[in-house]
Amino acid sequence: LGGFGRLGPAIGRFLTDERLRRLFSFQSLYAGLDPARALAAYAVISYMDTVAGVYHPRGGMGALGRALAGALGRAGGEVRTGTRVAWLERSSSRVSAVVTAEGERLACDAVVLATELTTAYALLGARPRRPVPLRYSPSAVVLHGSTHREWQALDHHTLFFGGAWRRTFAEIAREGRLMSDPSLLVTRPTATDPALAPPGRQVISVLAPAPNLHTGRLDWPGLAPAYRDELLHTLAGRGLDGFAHDVTIDEVVTPRTWAERGLAAGTPFSLSHTLLQTGPFRPANRVRGIDNVVLAGCGTVPGVGIPPVLISGRLAAARLTGEHRTRRRPRAGASSSVRSTS
Repeated sequence: LGGFGRLGPAIGRFLTDERLRRLFSFQSLYAGLDPARALAAYAVISYMDTVAGVYHPRGGMGALGRALAGALGRAGGEVRTGTRVAWLERSSSRVSAVVTAEGERLACDAVVLATELTTAYALLGARPRRPVPLRYSPSAVVLHGSTHREWQALDHHTLFFGGAWRRTFAEIAREGRLMSDPSLLVTRPTATDPALAPPGRQVISVLAPAPNLHTGRLDWPGLAPAYRDELLHTLAGRGLDGFAHDVTIDEVVTPRTWAERGLAAGTPFSLSHTLLQTGPFRPANRVRGIDNVVLAGCGTVPGVGIPPVLISGRLAAARLTGEHRTRRRPRAGASSSVRSTS
């Protein structure tokens, strides 16, 4: 089907308008690659957006986490927030307990590590066996704020493409520089869910792709205020008149911020989806030499994004319960000499 080709040329076979080509290929940034280098298989993301549709949980994305925590509680589990793990006790090939920073010892039969991949391996005192070094996705600068104004151009999600489309990807992914002609995503969730803000206010976020800390050695603490103002004035110049003055920015998240929150290379998008880090070629959810630990999250199989991360949790559950070893019964009439395995 051509899935191992490149996304940009694959989109170009169907769409001739440059604006539409961008609209159906920018999603490769979610996978940590520019469209000219991403696998064509990642057209599945824009397919899901346009055919399956995009859904917003009432109460914001945090509502999804609360719903999952509620399901766990109803099943008899306990959720602890703000609890830091200090180390894992190991006995031969098994982890026998989780020890918190407060010194509490929690005995365990099995452990699912849904942390950042580097954190998981640090806790285990191991490292993934890879033929090539791990490669991380570009990062992002995100401005979180609010405003009393409404702009007709802003929907729930609005993309503002710069003119230097190809150069932008080279700058952030390979050269370690800020975008000279930014392409930006502005999110206004109150367009769908007004209850997220007080009456008369709108929630606004601005996302600007940026180099990760491995690619770009930038002075983010010193750079952030000026870059925040530059992004706001850029949007004001692209039709959002007064945007730089009428939006109150409450938080500026930079690659340095992501790193301080424990995210490797200062990126929230984890490992990039190169061929050797895609699907079954991503770091496995089993750790060699440790029998009762499985990994989940965006750094392991199958990858980045809410659907793949939820699948990683399902895979982790199957590993622990042994469901993945269950043999399927042969179909009626099938030769008895043929084995069917999961």
